[in-house]
Amino acid sequence: MTTKVLQVLGYSTGGIARHVADIVRALDQSHGLTIDIAGPEDLPVELPKPLYPVTVPDGLSGHGRAVRSLARLIGASGYDVVHAHGLRAGIDAGLAGRKEKVMSIASVHNVLVPEIAGRARVILLGPTEGLVVRLNRRVLAPSEDIAKRLQQRASSVAGRIEVLHLGVGQPPGALRDPAEVRRELGVVGSTRLIVTVARLAPQKALHIMIKALSSLEDTVLVVVGDGPLEQELRAQADADRLSDRILWLGALPAAWDIVAAADVFVLSSHWEACSLAAQEAMALGVPVVATGVGGMPELITDGVSGRLVPPAEPVALARALKDTLDDPSRARAYVQAARLNLRHNFSTQQMIGRLRDIYLAAGRGR
Repeated sequence: MTTKVLQVLGYSTGGIARHVADIVRALDQSHGLTIDIAGPEDLPVELPKPLYPVTVPDGLSGHGRAVRSLARLIGASGYDVVHAHGLRAGIDAGLAGRKEKVMSIASVHNVLVPEIAGRARVILLGPTEGLVVRLNRRVLAPSEDIAKRLQQRASSVAGRIEVLHLGVGQPPGALRDPAEVRRELGVVGSTRLIVTVARLAPQKALHIMIKALSSLEDTVLVVVGDGPLEQELRAQADADRLSDRILWLGALPAAWDIVAAADVFVLSSHWEACSLAAQEAMALGVPVVATGVGGMPELITDGVSGRLVPPAEPVALARALKDTLDDPSRARAYVQAARLNLRHNFSTQQMIGRLRDIYLAAGRGR
């Protein structure tokens, strides 16, 4: 007997769509599972199979249409399980699953944080975090931090919430020679290369990263990503006379080669769930310097498997970057410890195995 699972995506800037693609590659047409995808047609990630076009709106309107579209798809194709990713998709798919009487699961990859969403928005939309738990039979959180936040929102059904760390994916093929990549980027000689992969949005606080760069000598920053703050950040770089030391590459379908060529991977975020980009850097053998926010302390032990600094402190970020760049033996020790943590706690095989068991149990109605 085959268990049919529908993955439901809202708009993703990359990380979550790559996570869904990893699930489909690993489980579709194996272990008695068929995995399909529903989501927007303009996802910036190559998926392993065509998706069913369904738009889960970012705003407050249009969700009734999304619920009806999902319910029709679930009913017509006979899905046994619906697994949605994100708060909005989790609510819409949870409602559609109830309508069609199928098991619904939601992965909540982000929550509403006042420093990012604003206090008024958190007050207005905060109840949706509890609603997604109440509408779905199982709720998966990528970090203990998110799980605790959801438990506070939905204490009466907190038993539905469990932590499932997102295993890091693998490069799609052989990586290019890092020296060649650095030459193409114009990083030559003793110049150090730091890389970030981040949406140019308030959450990622790249203005802090730019301030930190001003304290680092002979160092180039490569930014992979786009977003609404691009012009503002470029203007800041111009004002700080750093334009010749920052390369803006825009959003890329994959950045494995570029990250692998870096001396250090950096995040300056106000909040992170448990950054997939940082996990990918660790898997590639690149030391990570990041802010100790959200679920990042579950990924990095400061001074052991990387560096964590307080958010919004460019001086502390610059110091941690300098210490890591100036001490290659320390950086190698960070990489070794980070890879050990990935293997034990963030393994793709463990994640896929847990999801397989969840889907099969859900298909049996348990």
